[in-house]
Amino acid sequence: MPRILIIDDDPNLCALLEQVFSAPGYQVMVANDGNKGLQVAKDYKPDVVIVDLNMPEINGHQVCVGLRAEPATSNIPIMMLTAVRELPAAMKGMASGANDFMTKPFQNDEVLARVEALLKRRS
Repeated sequence: MPRILIIDDDPNLCALLEQVFSAPGYQVMVANDGNKGLQVAKDYKPDVVIVDLNMPEINGHQVCVGLRAEPATSNIPIMMLTAVRELPAAMKGMASGANDFMTKPFQNDEVLARVEALLKRRS
C-alpha cells in the first residue's frame, strides 16, 4: 500500500487530502510543519510527498531541498501544492526539487491522478 506524506499547516486541507487518498486505500501521514515533515519523511520514507509552499518556520522550497539532500529521501517524488499561482513560484518549486506543482483550490480527482502518475513514474 503506497504511503503519502502531506506537509501543510492547514488542518482542514490536511483532513480533505487524507480523505481523498484514504478512499482508494493509500496510507496517509500528515505533518503540520516543514521540520516535522522532514523528520517523518526520514523515519517512514513515504512513496510521495505533498508539500505546501507557504508555511511557518521552513517553507516548501526548503522542505524540497532538505528532502533532496538526504540520501534516504532524495528519490521520493514531491508535489508542491500551493495557493501561489505565479509562474516564478512554480519554476522555483521545480528548481528546488519538486516533481509536480499544483495550485489550490484543486479538484480531488486531479490531485489523485497526479499523485498516481508520480507513483507510476517512481516504480
